[in-house]
Amino acid sequence: MLERASTCLETGGRHLLRTPKSCLRNRRALHSTFWRHGGSDLSLPVWWASVGPNDRTDGDIDSTSGPALSTESRKQETQLLDFLYPEKTLALLQRISKYNNDAVETRRKQQLNGFGIRHFSTSPWMAHQLTRKTTEIDGKALQRELEERLREETPPKALQALLDSSQEPKAELAWNMYLSVPEPERSTELRVHLLEYLMRGKFTDPNGVLDVFNALPRSARRASSFRAAISAHLTLGMVGSAVQLLEEAASTDIGSDIDIGTDMVLGSAVQDNQWDLGIRVLKSFMSLASRNHFDLSGLYSDPKRQKSEFNVVWGRVAQLPYLRGHMDNFLVHLQTFSHELQSTEGNREVLRHFVMGMGVETTDQVLNARPVDEDAIGEFLLTLFRRLRTLGHSNAGLYEYVIRRMLQIPRYRVYSNQRKSYLTIYRMYRDECEAGSMLSARPSKELLREMLVQVGKHRSSKYLTKIVGDFRLFYPGKSLPYKMLRYVLDYYAGLGKVDEVHKYFDEFYKAYRPQVDVAILTALPYAYARRVDIEGTEKQFARISQEFGMTPDIVAWNVLLHAYTRADNLDGALVCFNRILESGTVPNVRTFGPLLDLCAARGDIEAYDALYARAEQLNVPIRADVRARAGFVQALLNFDDPEGAEATAQSMLRHQQSGLLQGSLTHTWNMLIQYYALKGDLENTRRLYREMLEMKIPLDEWTYASLMRALIEVKQTNAAYKILRVTMPNNNIQVHAFHYALVIIGFLHERQYKHALHANKRMKDRNVPQTAASRMASLQATAIAELHALKKARDPDPRRRLAEVEKEMREILLSDYQADVALREPSHARLIDARHHSAPEGYFGFLILLYGARGAYDICKELFQAASIARPVAANYEAPITLLTAIMDAHLRAKEYDEVDKCWKLARSQADKLVKTLQQIMDPPTPKPTNDSLLDPEIEKQAANSTIARNRRQVLILAMRLYIRSLLQRPDEDGQFLTQAQRTIKDLLTSGFAIDNIAWNEFIQELCSRGRLIDAFTAFETYLMPEFPGWRNLSPVYIRKDQPGHKWMELRHTDVKKQSMFPRYKTLVVLARAYAGVREQEANGIGYDPEMGGWTREILEKLAPMTVDAIVTMPRTGDVLQRQYLAGLL
Repeated sequence: MLERASTCLETGGRHLLRTPKSCLRNRRALHSTFWRHGGSDLSLPVWWASVGPNDRTDGDIDSTSGPALSTESRKQETQLLDFLYPEKTLALLQRISKYNNDAVETRRKQQLNGFGIRHFSTSPWMAHQLTRKTTEIDGKALQRELEERLREETPPKALQALLDSSQEPKAELAWNMYLSVPEPERSTELRVHLLEYLMRGKFTDPNGVLDVFNALPRSARRASSFRAAISAHLTLGMVGSAVQLLEEAASTDIGSDIDIGTDMVLGSAVQDNQWDLGIRVLKSFMSLASRNHFDLSGLYSDPKRQKSEFNVVWGRVAQLPYLRGHMDNFLVHLQTFSHELQSTEGNREVLRHFVMGMGVETTDQVLNARPVDEDAIGEFLLTLFRRLRTLGHSNAGLYEYVIRRMLQIPRYRVYSNQRKSYLTIYRMYRDECEAGSMLSARPSKELLREMLVQVGKHRSSKYLTKIVGDFRLFYPGKSLPYKMLRYVLDYYAGLGKVDEVHKYFDEFYKAYRPQVDVAILTALPYAYARRVDIEGTEKQFARISQEFGMTPDIVAWNVLLHAYTRADNLDGALVCFNRILESGTVPNVRTFGPLLDLCAARGDIEAYDALYARAEQLNVPIRADVRARAGFVQALLNFDDPEGAEATAQSMLRHQQSGLLQGSLTHTWNMLIQYYALKGDLENTRRLYREMLEMKIPLDEWTYASLMRALIEVKQTNAAYKILRVTMPNNNIQVHAFHYALVIIGFLHERQYKHALHANKRMKDRNVPQTAASRMASLQATAIAELHALKKARDPDPRRRLAEVEKEMREILLSDYQADVALREPSHARLIDARHHSAPEGYFGFLILLYGARGAYDICKELFQAASIARPVAANYEAPITLLTAIMDAHLRAKEYDEVDKCWKLARSQADKLVKTLQQIMDPPTPKPTNDSLLDPEIEKQAANSTIARNRRQVLILAMRLYIRSLLQRPDEDGQFLTQAQRTIKDLLTSGFAIDNIAWNEFIQELCSRGRLIDAFTAFETYLMPEFPGWRNLSPVYIRKDQPGHKWMELRHTDVKKQSMFPRYKTLVVLARAYAGVREQEANGIGYDPEMGGWTREILEKLAPMTVDAIVTMPRTGDVLQRQYLAGLL
């Protein structure tokens, strides 16, 4: 009740004690922003806020900022009968009728912050009091400094000393000193220097400037004098007087200085959209520029905008906000008055320069605007050039500047998934030049060179060829300039395009023969080195000294070494390294880099350490090379030591943070991620990915490839495909053929054939440069689709040709397929093989496997012969393991066992080269005589001491499996082939090679079927049973999917690894059948072995207890295998 009573009393008091209505004050005393609405953003001069000195109560605008104008200047700016105009109308008239620095600064502040932002934190009254006190303090300081200077020297000398000083200009002090100089002592030279000084110090009294200028004789007026006077006229709003003074300056001989204030008058004209006035001003300046030999067109040949002359003409225009609107207004004016503006040749020339200047400044402002909106930028630029073309005012200089300017901006030099506006503008420019619509204009050589570098940086051979063709078109009969030709030569050498390299080298040799040096000649062997063609590289390397008479430098030697390391030829690489040392050439980091990579790829840590120490002995700064340190991480990973690799990577990170190591660590972390990705370890893959983000290690395209590989290994190819389609483009990461190869193979493994074909089509539609891995993936996708079509059509003919696959194969062979291995992308292959054997042998090997599986053995032989012919090499050519494995499979199916033996010998020879390490070269292993037993304890000892590459032990798995099968399938009455198979297995084990569980199970099954039970059981016990997971508990209500080949075992798909040595279910059933037979014989009194001193059952239980226990506890399910082998025994 008390609250309601107080409220009622307060309301009643207001009604009873109401005062008469007071008259509203004149709104002219208030700043318009106090009562404006959002649609009336007017640009008012700063002095508007000071109309009522005691009424600064608005609190929204910094009314004390900027210089105050004198009363006289305000009178000159006031409109006639201004009291008749509404407030906003008067402000608008004042804005469009004058141009001064205050208006520009106010307008820029409005554009940046808006009217509603406070520029002070105190109240307006407090700010006014503080400003007044500050002004009083500054005035006293100025007076005190003036008195001190005049106390020591006379006014003229003191003023001259101030003008000659290099300190920050003190305009007010200089002006007061000038006023203290007696009139007779105010010399002309002193006045000229004073005007220059006042302009530098931003003097705020235009009338004073004009007084000094008018006191100068006409002959003594300099460019700086005219600039000061023009600035003063514009400050006072006297645009007409400023233009007349500018024209007077342009017609006066004022020396070589052309900075007479053109930019200020031109800025005023553009600000007010007075285009006729602007063209008139530019015409006056051009007359002055022509007398002083100033090239106005050459001003915009510098896209970096580093020339100071930019500000002479368009400096103030560049500072205007929203030039796009002014440019649109100008184009409308140009369309309306086109005939008048082009009435004479001189007018056309002035108009051309005006269009170019306005276009350049507008474009530059649009490109530098924040935030960046590439769609809006591209739309504006394309619309601008289309409108100019429609109006018939296409400007070659504007085209040149805009394209080159965009190429100077970093965001356009890096890869982006967005539309390349500069390419579209270049095509428009090129088409107009070809059509002849711009008076014999043509792209400049500088523009073509920069475009060439830009498209070459992103490996766009298509556009690079077009740009070279444009040069031939617009400069017929002329050779490419030196820099362009040099870049094209190096570009094609890096891609391994030997035909192109020879063509451009011949052109270079013909046009610039005196400038041919070793660096140019090195491009020839480098092209062959990228193709992994050792003989071609050696031949071109020899030409440097034999044909051209020059001595190869270390770069040329490194290229030769690069060829051997890319071919994975360790012997040849060491010989080449010794040749370098013998030649007296001093090796560098890039000499040891390939050798270290060769050792790292084999996981040969000892050799890596030895070469690293050798480099330090030769004073090679290898410790600071990030790629050399990353090679040690790769060596540890290939040695299967991820903990050591991660510790090394962390050490590299610490050294980089402390400044001891320079370079990016992206490659190092990519290798770590890929290691776990290949194992399907998503947890560690994500952990390392998060580390990259936390440590701010940049991500690249191969980081995403490793993440995709991890997802594919766990059968989440759809998620990996989403990374390719969405994540990478959104992050402006370029998608390569390797990414598509991963996705296609992943879909094929998951039997998502439609998705594989879709990814393959997407790759081809986007013209992604192909690699050997992507071509192989494409062939597999096409083959699967065609095989499904034949299966659906129920075509039983094995000789039916796979038309689509062979068509794609012919297209590959007709292309430069050897260059597929030159691209700098990772490889993706099912089998380990040398890089240069992936094309075309890998393609033929896949076709042979296809036709071999269908029983078309004649076609397989044809393909093998074609593969031998397709590789134009010397007589010592050896087929790769991939191709040999495919033809072995075909021969085995055709029961051509002698041919299988030949292929096996070749495959074993190739494998010995691939697994060879530096220790084997320095200390070749000697063969040790042993028996044929697989239980010999020396086997494990020799395998542990083997010096072959640890990460390549599985190189012969498929070839060995086929060879063992061929031995076991042959008629073997005396058992020699079975013994040969046993010797082969033992030889591979003692040499360090891996034998997979399929080969072991098949061999043991054959031993058992031929009655060699003790050998079969003991081998099974030794090599397979240690990892036997046991039988699972069977329940009729719990259905679980069996792993292929391991039925009824306690296994899940996560337990089955590539290197796992599990016994297969069929082998256990076969052994169970043999064990049952032994027990049956023992019950009948048969099977006692006097040499072993017991029954066969007892011997087996003693030598292979785990095997016998697994047989005894095997679930009796009566499945197909048990019914086949254990019929009547269950």
